[in-house]
Amino acid sequence: MRSTPRSLRRSALVLGAALAVAFVSGCGSSTDVHVPPPPPTGPVIYAELEPNDFPAFADFVSVLDRRSHLAVLGSVEAFGFDIVDHIEFQAAEPMELDFYLEPVTAFGDVDVSIYDPISGVILNTYAFAGGESGTLVIHEAGRPFQFVITAFGAASNWDLELLGYPYFGRRSGLDGASENADATTPQARVEADASEALAEERPWIEFVSE
Repeated sequence: MRSTPRSLRRSALVLGAALAVAFVSGCGSSTDVHVPPPPPTGPVIYAELEPNDFPAFADFVSVLDRRSHLAVLGSVEAFGFDIVDHIEFQAAEPMELDFYLEPVTAFGDVDVSIYDPISGVILNTYAFAGGESGTLVIHEAGRPFQFVITAFGAASNWDLELLGYPYFGRRSGLDGASENADATTPQARVEADASEALAEERPWIEFVSE
């Protein structure tokens, strides 16, 4: 997974600066104009919407692509009525997606699972102390998936940050090799057949370890 600077972690001061509107007001000249605000920096910020405690009531946040950079802020309890948050996304194209889930509460510990609402299956779980991070390689566009967030030990606020990247098909085995091969040779035909068979068997999403 790519190394991401800690500067991507937002504080209230950084958020306030990013949202501030800068302008210049002139006097005594009809040529003075307002200077447009600088382009936004950092992720687009969303707040989770409740209820989202079940897959059927997941909070759908956004369609993602290779240019996406967003964050969702929320809270979850270890005990009580809000013990799980389902946060749903959909990829507009094959892509790679880095995610970072951080507890905002001091000494917080949040875990996350990747859930497929179509098959009704948990595909992967991240449950380390503190926060979680990982990379998803999404081969199939248009398929919904959910981040299922829970708290361990005590309630915690959380910050889920997502960074989209172009799709390279790195996990697809022979896909790239057969494209550059001479298809007239026996070896190239074997590689092409193997590539097609692998593509048919490949899951729609894969997970890359750090």
